[in-house]
Amino acid sequence: MPRPQERPWMALYPESVRALQSVPDMTLGDMLTESRRRFGSRTALTFEDQTWSYDDVYAQSHAFARLLRKEGLASGDRLAVILPNRPEYIFAIFGTVLAGGIVVQVNVRYPAEEMRRILDDAGAEFVVTTDEAVMRCSPGETSFLGRKLFRVDLTEVPGTQAGTPLSILSEHLDGAPVMCDRKATDVAVLQYTGGTTGAAKGVMLTHRNLIANIEQRYAMTYGLLETPPGAKTINVLPTCHVYGLTAVTLLAVRSGMNQILVSDFKAAEMLRIIKREQPYVFSGVPTMYAALNREPAVAESGLGKVTIYNSAGAGFPQEHLELFERKSGGKIIEGFGISEASPSTHLNPVLFADRRVGSIGIPVPLTDVRIVDKDGAGIQELPVGEVGEMIVKGPQIMKGYWNRPDLTKETLRDGWLLTGDLATMDEQGYFYIVGRKKEMIVTSGFNVYPAEVEQVLTRFPGILEAAVVGTPDEYRGESVEAFITLEPGAVISDEELDAHCRKHLAAYKVPRKYSRLDSLPKTPVGKIAKKQLPTGVGTTADRK
Repeated sequence: MPRPQERPWMALYPESVRALQSVPDMTLGDMLTESRRRFGSRTALTFEDQTWSYDDVYAQSHAFARLLRKEGLASGDRLAVILPNRPEYIFAIFGTVLAGGIVVQVNVRYPAEEMRRILDDAGAEFVVTTDEAVMRCSPGETSFLGRKLFRVDLTEVPGTQAGTPLSILSEHLDGAPVMCDRKATDVAVLQYTGGTTGAAKGVMLTHRNLIANIEQRYAMTYGLLETPPGAKTINVLPTCHVYGLTAVTLLAVRSGMNQILVSDFKAAEMLRIIKREQPYVFSGVPTMYAALNREPAVAESGLGKVTIYNSAGAGFPQEHLELFERKSGGKIIEGFGISEASPSTHLNPVLFADRRVGSIGIPVPLTDVRIVDKDGAGIQELPVGEVGEMIVKGPQIMKGYWNRPDLTKETLRDGWLLTGDLATMDEQGYFYIVGRKKEMIVTSGFNVYPAEVEQVLTRFPGILEAAVVGTPDEYRGESVEAFITLEPGAVISDEELDAHCRKHLAAYKVPRKYSRLDSLPKTPVGKIAKKQLPTGVGTTADRK
């Protein structure tokens, strides 16, 4: 096989993408200041029946920064944000970094024990949260004890610290802009991720990391189009997730868009919002698009008026992607990322080049990507078309893991991020994910990549979702087991599934067991949680 051409994907870049040669030397606070200068009175946020201009967001963020300074936050101190999508989240992000602090991302849906583990690990002394989150703490739970609370809701909760309601920000609106001594290379966000290694770990994302990824995505998307003044984007992805933080919340601020903040995704309600607001951009995960596909009102919802659809967070079954595009009349820009890369590393270049079936696309500008065979002696690049570990280098790559030099050393090598993803690259520089190193199934000495089997299964009519895992097998070492969910009313036999898989897969890749579930377990951001699958309960056919 031929050796890879040096960065073949760059030949696909239009001139404006190729023109991105460096990252602005600025902090997130600088970006907000610049957006306020450029967009001023333009609407920045819409939540329920209220709106905030860029002038308002700037003022509210500086008010929160003044409050934090008054309450004793010093440069480098950590503040945890535990909120659903709402304006206070944006004020808290910018207010924290303006005051010199570090934002700790915590999902508001986490149980109290998980919140406490993250808060303790980050050493977060300040917390912005809701009454509901505080109430979830049982009398024996200490998640918020000893921390300075800023509460979005005003309801008194007996037996808890009262905290400071953010409604008092109006008292801090007057005064000079808050100036901090933080640099672009300082940590701005601790993004906690569990990955496949167990306990959550804090990814240290610097201001430069985040600014770089904002500019990379902008160059590959909005920078190629004439984005109209007042363009709207639906912000329904959890901002606590790095995809929602960078690709939606922060990118919208950089681009002067009006973010329609939505706290919870409900398919029918989302269609009504799209019809009413006529957004320029909608960003979601594949499970959201699958839910929209199932809505009977999808045809008359105005989906065709959306200019850009973004998808990331998980693999998008090709059949489901094409179904949504037929129903909506739009084009989905699939992306790929990892928390350690702020998160975007690849985007499908549908705005300027071909989309390739099953591909995560090409690297974003300023990013180098290789497929390697990792051994004890070092990292050896593999020929085109061979499966290996995907490694990434670029200005969006994290500084390291918070207080985990051991994990940092394992994951970062000479500036390269070892993603743990198994992938291939074709001659034009398109990349294809085939699985995770730790999810790879070894059966009878052969490697099976779950993503390949899942793609085949979801092409079968009537299957909504599929997850494939390896289960212990005394004879083979591991067996391939598949979990599927079906469309309402669909009935599919094991024999039909077996015949379909044998048509498209080598015999050793065909699942030996099928389980049908009402729904597949999901993480709080919509990814399939394979560790929660009830392995060993499916039906087994006589497969040789």
